[in-house]
Amino acid sequence: MTYFIGIDIAKFKHVCFIMNHNGEIIRDSFTFTNDKAGFIDFYSVIKQLDSNQDKRIGLEATGHYGMNLKVFLEDNNLSYMEINPILIKEFPKPPH
Repeated sequence: MTYFIGIDIAKFKHVCFIMNHNGEIIRDSFTFTNDKAGFIDFYSVIKQLDSNQDKRIGLEATGHYGMNLKVFLEDNNLSYMEINPILIKEFPKPPH
């Protein structure tokens, strides 16, 4: 099984959603603050997931608002991928 962890980056807080490879919701949207205390809260949620399963973290490329979170993820050996927000916005649109 793979967990897909999406994070919407903002100035003061981030919103996270977790689902598995079957599209089942593992954790509905929840917020955490854009500071060390919030990152620890986020990490406690991640630690509750099955450690034997892959975790794919994706977040918006929003410049400096996500910088501290990225450092925290790297310091805790959590890999992530940044996604251009324009691509996210265009994804649900039907092809021309």
